[in-house]
Amino acid sequence: MIHDGMPRTRVNLRSPSPLMERPAAASLLAAVAGLMNAWTFQHAGSFATVQSGNIVSAGYFAAAGDGRRLGAVLMSIVAFAVGAAVCAVVVGLLAHAGRPYSPLILAAEAVLVAALVPLSQVAPALWVAVAVSAVAGVQGNAFHRDRGMLYGNTAVTFVLQSTASLLGRALIARTAGDGEPHLRPAGVYALVLLAFAGGGAGGFLADSVWPAASLAAAATILAAMGLLTALWRRGPVDPSQNAPTP
Repeated sequence: MIHDGMPRTRVNLRSPSPLMERPAAASLLAAVAGLMNAWTFQHAGSFATVQSGNIVSAGYFAAAGDGRRLGAVLMSIVAFAVGAAVCAVVVGLLAHAGRPYSPLILAAEAVLVAALVPLSQVAPALWVAVAVSAVAGVQGNAFHRDRGMLYGNTAVTFVLQSTASLLGRALIARTAGDGEPHLRPAGVYALVLLAFAGGGAGGFLADSVWPAASLAAAATILAAMGLLTALWRRGPVDPSQNAPTP
């Protein structure tokens, strides 16, 4: 819950949370997002998950009269939206049937990204980037919370703002305390930001060795997470606040 721009996180940190709400899951998904962005930015000049960057770029290219680059970012924006919409339908149907959606969504992501690895070697980079953006839309809609807190799959600016805001709150807790935890959620946000940046850096370096390495790494992480969620028997898997939520 958000109030006056400040995250509110009344949680019992000792109670087990769903698997996909845990900081490790948030960080892995942020790393996947960073890997996908590394490929699309390097090869197509667009972002896979950070649609705020694409929207600003669209305005810039429109003003500059650069129709080619404008079309590229607009296609990524639309693809992301389509992926998010399809995900909402699938998740809604599975939730209605009382079935977990995390294993299916993660497995579908892994298969789609893995299919793009060989395709990226022969197809135009623009079309591969559009497909990656669609997958990013699926991930962004299905998994974007850690115990009620947005994290850096899509909301990177908010995560950075929240990290700094929570640290500031911690500094004045004695004089203007609000009874909320600060350092723990700030640490989660910071960890996710590092994972996002690490995925971007690692993807760039890996692609310098093999042009599809970042996509292959993203598919591998998603497949491992999909397998883990399918085999998980220690409690709930799906994010408790996400069916999916905006």
